[in-house]
Formats: sequence, C-alpha cells, structure tokens
Amino acid sequence: MAPQRYRILEHTADAGFEVHGVTREQVFEAAALAFFHMMWRIGDHKTNKPEIIEVSGGDMKELLVNFLEEFLYLYDAKRLVCSQLKVTTVTDTKICAQAWLQKFNDDRDQELLGVKAVTYHQLSINKKGQKWLAQVFLDI
Repeated sequence: MAPQRYRILEHTADAGFEVHGVTREQVFEAAALAFFHMMWRIGDHKTNKPEIIEVSGGDMKELLVNFLEEFLYLYDAKRLVCSQLKVTTVTDTKICAQAWLQKFNDDRDQELLGVKAVTYHQLSINKKGQKWLAQVFLDI
C-alpha cells in the first residue's frame, strides 16, 4: 500500500488539502487523488482504457488549477469521474496524464462534496529541499 501523500486542511468557508511528492508528477497526481477523494466515493471501478488528459497553464500554479478544473468540468458537463490516474509528464506549462474515466452512477457512487471551483486562494506549489509541496483550496 502506497503512503498517503495528502492531508485535508481545515478552513471556515472552503475545503482544502496539502500534498507532497518527490517529483512534480507525484505532487500533481497526489493533488488530483486528494481532489477525487474529497469529491466522490466511487463504487465498482471499471477497467477501461485510459484517456489522455493534456492541460496547459502559464505557470505551475495556473497549471495545477487548470488540471484540477479539467476533472471538475468532466464531472459537471459529462458526469465522468476518474477512478485511476497516472501523471506521465509535467513541464513548467503543460501536464499530460492517463485518466481512467467512467460515468457517475447514482445507484453506486456518492458525491461527497459539491465543488464550485478550484481557487487561487492560498494556492502554492513549490519545491522544498528534495520534496515538492502544494496547497489547494476549493470553493464549495
């Protein structure tokens, strides 16, 4: 079992999390997994072919927000949730990931947190020593 790479942060009006990883890929993957675990409880996981998710941004903060917002869009617009994720590449302005997506099933799955947006409020992503750290807050 892999060690947990995130922790939930207390906030009066929003929901947040802090993540860490040795690489940029690991910190982005941990951020997405924390986001998913806060938003949904998915019943049976289908084993389907992964879809490629590519997102760009002007800097690392914008890239992180845009990456998480992509999954919020997929859920809001298409009722798709991600049951598994593998971040393959992160540069200063682009991220590429494999995402195993499936339709949200009202009989089997549960929405835990209604997220309106990923915010820039207290957003951070940087490298400290040998570890990447990020902090994200969600507008709920």
